[in-house]
Amino acid sequence: MNVALLLFTRDLRVCDNPALHAAASADRIVPVFVFEDRMLRGPLASANRSAFLLESLADLDHSLRARGAALVWRRGDLGAALVDLIRRSR
Repeated sequence: MNVALLLFTRDLRVCDNPALHAAASADRIVPVFVFEDRMLRGPLASANRSAFLLESLADLDHSLRARGAALVWRRGDLGAALVDLIRRSR
């Protein structure tokens, strides 16, 4: 089975998303967003920013579920989260 791990970072849209379009040829897409500590506790972190991000991610998840794939959320180190997901997706 051909699996595409699709990491969402700043582009949290489904329409006109080039990475999502490229991943569409896979048998299975695993869309992922990783909350890194710097995002939650860094100099640009704020309650309003976090609330907006959570709303945007909920919207993204809803759009992805309508297309057959739920958003996978992780927290921590980006590299470690991706390695873990790759291992689990085999």
